[in-house]
Amino acid sequence: MVLNPIAKEMNILMVGTADLTPSVNMSWEGKLDFQSPDIKTTCGINGDYTGRYIHYGIREHAMAAISNGLAAYNPGTIVPVTSSFFMFYLYAASAVRMGALQKLQTIHIATHDSIGTGEDGPTHQPIELAALFRAMPNMYYLRPCDSEETAGSMIVALESKTTPCIISLSRQALPQLAGSTRDKVALGAYVLQEVNDADVTLLGTGSELNFAVDTAALLLELGIKARVVSFPCQRLFEAQSQEYKRSVLRRLEGDNGRPSIVVEAYSSNGWERYADAGFCMHSFGHSLPGKEAYRHFGFVPKVMASKLKKYLERNKGVRFPSGEFKEL
Repeated sequence: MVLNPIAKEMNILMVGTADLTPSVNMSWEGKLDFQSPDIKTTCGINGDYTGRYIHYGIREHAMAAISNGLAAYNPGTIVPVTSSFFMFYLYAASAVRMGALQKLQTIHIATHDSIGTGEDGPTHQPIELAALFRAMPNMYYLRPCDSEETAGSMIVALESKTTPCIISLSRQALPQLAGSTRDKVALGAYVLQEVNDADVTLLGTGSELNFAVDTAALLLELGIKARVVSFPCQRLFEAQSQEYKRSVLRRLEGDNGRPSIVVEAYSSNGWERYADAGFCMHSFGHSLPGKEAYRHFGFVPKVMASKLKKYLERNKGVRFPSGEFKEL
């Protein structure tokens, strides 16, 4: 929904989907399809060569490759925007990689990005895919937590003239979190909730950040003070100064340091740099309604708070960062 009013006003954007327009919600009132005016369809796909919306069909690789060509033509003239389910960007990965290699401004909107996708099950639940794109050089993989951070992610994408961006979004509706801001997405991570004399820092991204927020509230009832950090983009965070990164993570404070715990329904690969333990995925997903899938894999604030309390008790006196990552 963030893109739609922007695309309506910015004529440089060439938007397209891989036969998933209604599912990914990538459309706007008055849009015109790019195709021959001589072709008329019964399904409402009609337009001419002035159109700025491409129906790529079920061809994610072709969609990303064609977008590279559009972006390479007199850079800045056309900014292509693609969209599909996040899992299907695995089909497009080699073309997305070429965009990064060629320093092209392409924007990929990846929806249905978690186990919250639901009954489609593990074939559609991208447990391991974020690790691939986070590791890809010259690529910003952004995972916003709400509409405010989604707006910030779009700003980053529009300003990144030589770096492709993947904006990773949920299928399910998410709450607007207090403290979230579009202005700090470009920093990669920022403090969402600060407390004095904190016992632990919770790191969260995307649709799981609200679990971190709710868990922090339950921990406080148990006498445990938890900070909460929103972490939409690792690569942008790595570009910040050492002073800023330490101020966000605050792992070295106190007599024994402070543990950081990541909350993300993906593989934990890569989080070892920032966290000592995590509520992450270590198997493929499961075919269940979205909320039930989260419960099945333990993403329940009450359960997480209980596990964290036990983790902190077991590790009392341990020096952090510990150098050992623990799956919770």
